[in-house]
Amino acid sequence: MKKAFTLIELLVVIAIIAILAAILFPVFAQAKEAAKKTTCLSNTKQIAMGLYMYAGDADDTLCNTSWEQQASGGYPGTYNPANPAGNYQVHWSFLIQPYIKNWNMFVCPSDPAPTPTDVQCTNGVSDVGVLQGGVMTCDWAAQKNSYIAVYNALPAHDWGTVSMGQYASPANQIMVTEHRNDLVAADGHKGASGFYPSQPCPGWALVPYPASGNAYSYFPAAEAQKQYALALPNFVANKAIFKKYDIVRVAWDRHSGGQGANYAFGDGHAKYENLGQTLNPNAYQYGDRWIPNSAPWNNSPCN
Repeated sequence: MKKAFTLIELLVVIAIIAILAAILFPVFAQAKEAAKKTTCLSNTKQIAMGLYMYAGDADDTLCNTSWEQQASGGYPGTYNPANPAGNYQVHWSFLIQPYIKNWNMFVCPSDPAPTPTDVQCTNGVSDVGVLQGGVMTCDWAAQKNSYIAVYNALPAHDWGTVSMGQYASPANQIMVTEHRNDLVAADGHKGASGFYPSQPCPGWALVPYPASGNAYSYFPAAEAQKQYALALPNFVANKAIFKKYDIVRVAWDRHSGGQGANYAFGDGHAKYENLGQTLNPNAYQYGDRWIPNSAPWNNSPCN
């Protein structure tokens, strides 16, 4: 006669399995997130190379974050005849497509809610770059995007363009990083900045940038975290915080349990860093340049 397991023995086996699961599941989750972070870093690297090659083919000049307005109402930009009403945008994610040929890489696997472009194309990316009757009918952009341009490198649509030669240290200049998706409902800005929030800013200490000797009011990591904490309880109600403080739009805590994010740099490389590394005043990775906003309604210091 076969001897069956006793109830006590079954309970012990179940308990052991439960303990092992409790130990191993977090390990599996960490391994899965590590793989996502690596994929995200690979995406960021491709973005960095795409921008680097774009500048190489454009007389060393970077593109704007977007091109969406005609030359009127104070905008200094070039009129786009395919976008007469200024309803759509030609986005940086579209402009680097000839170099990367991949739309999927604009979505980070760790991003639970990639930012949708303003005007989605009816047939998705197959409509991007296509004119209907000679005009644009949607945004020429990644339809969903986990990454955000840095205005000090890829200026906003109402700013001038920037030559790579203007940067004292392209290898230390962030071009693109990860976008904080929980701001989407409250803030439509497409770029970020590590400066407070214009230059010069009375009341903020000027810190010399070692590579060039220029001095700018940088944004300390502790202040960035403070402003994010103030906005966190209700992003919509606290819209003014992340409209004013560009740095809060950066998802600097997306990976490794809130420890860091991936950054694309001006020389074509990318790396994973924490917030303090990017805002280190001795090696400030947002560069030494504040690109002034030329729109007449937004040109006063520190606004």
